[in-house]
Amino acid sequence: MKMTQNQPNKFLHPDCLSFLWLAIAFILILFSSGKMAIPLLAWLSSIFALRFMRTQKRGIVGYLLLSFVIMVTMAVSSHGMIPIPPPGIIVFIVMVGLISSLPFVVDRWLVPHLKGLWATLVFPLASTALEFLNISSSPMGSWGAAGYSQYGDLILLQILSITGMWGLSFLMSWLASMVNWAWEQDFEWPKIWRGVALYGGIMVLVLTYGGARLTFAQLEPGTVRVASFTEVSIDLAELMPILSYDREAFRKKTREIHERYFERTIREARAGAKIILWPEAASLNAEEDEAALLARGQEISKQEGIYLAMPFFTMYKDVSRPPENKLIVIDPSGSKVLEHIKYGGNVFEGSLLGDGILRTVETPYGTLSGVICWDTDFIVNIAQAGRNGTDILLSPAHDWREISPLHGQMTVFRAIENGISVVRQSDLGFSIISDPYGRTLAAMDHYTASDRTMVAQVPVRGVRTIYSIIGDLFGWMCVAGFVAITIWAIIRWRRRQ
Repeated sequence: MKMTQNQPNKFLHPDCLSFLWLAIAFILILFSSGKMAIPLLAWLSSIFALRFMRTQKRGIVGYLLLSFVIMVTMAVSSHGMIPIPPPGIIVFIVMVGLISSLPFVVDRWLVPHLKGLWATLVFPLASTALEFLNISSSPMGSWGAAGYSQYGDLILLQILSITGMWGLSFLMSWLASMVNWAWEQDFEWPKIWRGVALYGGIMVLVLTYGGARLTFAQLEPGTVRVASFTEVSIDLAELMPILSYDREAFRKKTREIHERYFERTIREARAGAKIILWPEAASLNAEEDEAALLARGQEISKQEGIYLAMPFFTMYKDVSRPPENKLIVIDPSGSKVLEHIKYGGNVFEGSLLGDGILRTVETPYGTLSGVICWDTDFIVNIAQAGRNGTDILLSPAHDWREISPLHGQMTVFRAIENGISVVRQSDLGFSIISDPYGRTLAAMDHYTASDRTMVAQVPVRGVRTIYSIIGDLFGWMCVAGFVAITIWAIIRWRRRQ
C-alpha cells in the first residue's frame, strides 16, 4: 500500500523507536561493567536505557524488558565471577536485574510531575541512593558499583577522596538524565544551555580538582622497601580433597610449600625488604602444624629484622569447627603484633567470620594494618583505615582467572578514598601496590608474569582525605535528596489532581 503524505510512519512511532533505544542500551550495558567494561561506554549505557523507559508506552512491559536486558548482560559479562552455584546464581541474577531497573521506573513516574532542571535529579538521586544502600548492606561488598568501570582515570578518580564512590556514581547517572532532558528539548541550544553549563561546570570543577590534587600531591619524606610474592601457587581444588582422605599427606605437602615461602622470604629480606607479604592461604595448614609454622615465621622475622605478614588458613580436625582465614603480622623482635580474621566472603568459603575491625601496629615505617582479599571490597569497613591513622594496608588475596584483573584494581579505589598505600599480593590474580593517590608503584598479573614478585618503595605516611572525615555523607545526602524530591513530586501531582 502506498503511504500518503499525511499517514504517519509507524516505524517512527515513539513506542517502536523505544525498542531501538533498548537494543543500543543492551550493547552498551554489556560493555559497562564486569570483565568487559569499557570506561566510556559505562557513561553512555544509562542514556539509552532511560530513553527506552521514558518512551515505552507500557511501563510494566518496559520495566520487565529492561530487567531482562540487565540479567542477560550480567550473565555474560560476569560469567564465572560470582562464586554462587546454580540454581542460586540464577536467582541472584534475576534479583539484581529487577532491583537495578527500579531507578528507571522511578524516573518514569516522577519526572512528569516536576519542571526544569530539578527533574534531572530524579534518576541520579534514585540510582546513587539505591547503589549506596545496596552496597552498604550486601554480603558481596561493593561488587557491581558503577564507578569501578573508571579504573585508570586517576584525574577523575580523585573525587573519591571527597565523596567516595557515590560522587562518581552520581555524575555518571546524572549525565544520562541530562542528555534525556536535552533530548526532550530537541537539543535546542536556547533551551538547554543552562543545563549544559551546569553539568559541564561541575565536571570541569571535578577534573580540575583531580588534576590539581595529582599535580601538587604532597607526601611526607620517607619510603620503605616492601616485597610481596607468590612463590608456590596454592591449588585449593587439589589440596583440600587430600585433607579429607590422607591428613598426613596434606600436612607433608603444605609444609613443603611453607618452607619454600620461608626460603624466598629470607632472600627478599637480604635484598633489603623490610616488610614482606605472602598471598592469601600461603600458610594453609592443619591445626597440628600451626604453632610450629608461626614459630618459624617468628624466628625468621627476628633473624632478618623484618615485618612478616603471613596469611594463615587453618584446618581443624573437628569438622564442626570452621577453618580460620587470618593474617598474622610478626615484627623484627619475633612478636606477633597484629592478627586479623577475614570478614568478607566467608559465606562462600565457610571460614570463621571476623569482626570487621581493622587493627593497627605502629612501626618505624608508618602505621600498618591488614585485611584479606574480599575484605577490601567492603567500603565501610576499610574506611576505618582513613580514621585510625593507617599508612600502609596489607591485603593478601587468592583469586581466580575470571575476576582478574578487576578484583585487584578495585583496591586502588580504597587507597584514594582513605589516603593510604595498599599492598595487594594475589595468588591466581592481579597484584598491585598503590600509593595514597592511586598511583601504581608495582603491579603483577599472575597469568602473564614469569616472576610473580613485586618490590616497591612505599610511602611511610598516608594523606588525610575529606572522605576519611565525612565518610559516606554524600551517599546519605543522595538518600535524603531522593526522599525529598519524591515527596515534592507527589505534592505537585496531588495539587494537579
